[in-house]
Amino acid sequence: MTSHAARLRQPLPFTKLTGSGNDFVFVDARTDTALEAVAMDPTVIAAACDRRFGVGADGVVVLRPDATHPFRIRYFNADGTQANLCGNATLCTVRLATHLGIVDPAGFRFGSDAGELRGWLRPDGQPEVDLNPFDRLEPEIGIPLAPGERRMGFGFPTVPHLVVEVEDLDAVDIATRGPLLRHDPTFERGTNVNWVARTPTGWAMRTFERGVEGETLACASGATTCAAVLRAWGVTGDETRFRTRSGRTLTIRYRQEPQGEVPSISGEGRIVYTGTLINLGG
Repeated sequence: MTSHAARLRQPLPFTKLTGSGNDFVFVDARTDTALEAVAMDPTVIAAACDRRFGVGADGVVVLRPDATHPFRIRYFNADGTQANLCGNATLCTVRLATHLGIVDPAGFRFGSDAGELRGWLRPDGQPEVDLNPFDRLEPEIGIPLAPGERRMGFGFPTVPHLVVEVEDLDAVDIATRGPLLRHDPTFERGTNVNWVARTPTGWAMRTFERGVEGETLACASGATTCAAVLRAWGVTGDETRFRTRSGRTLTIRYRQEPQGEVPSISGEGRIVYTGTLINLGG
């Protein structure tokens, strides 16, 4: 176990949210540039995400001011590295923004390092977010298969995801196979890895996330990539539901818009608690 320590220059108010067990520390820094600087310090991020000595989370999301939107988000992995986007973090963003009353729950746009995104609350109360079209989608990737693996594909919905169809999801040795595929030389900067299998009740998935460097309970951008690859293989249609490791469900929908085919994700985005970080140490 690795512990982290960071010296806070000022108290750091935060909100803890979870999306299907993929959890995040949110910091609202829209009106406080000093708070923004503290929240985006990599040592603070790693210490806050430490599950023994901090809050405990898979990542940190900072709400920042934006010239053309109500706010802009910046996402950081638990190790302090920055990523363009996290799907479950965007679902949680929709939940928090509507809770704060700074947007119209029926639909709003916000900025991110992956470009402009559109979010809203569905009639059932779940958040949903439109994602931008894939930068890359490859139904076949050419990596040798291990026993129990059927085929592999790859997608890049602002962050890289490898998709591996397997016979038995529970039999996957993620602690061993995950790092090997995550660092495969095929990928210049590494990749997230998703295993997917058909079950009697639908599709199920597991994910090894880079930046967390381990299995997480859910990954919405991974589910989006799984849906895209499965569609390319001709085994699913325009809507696919995935049971995540947490037992929650993520739903991916594709629809035609004037600008092309648009994928959306919907699932849990739940506020757990609010608090103030005073001291971080390990």
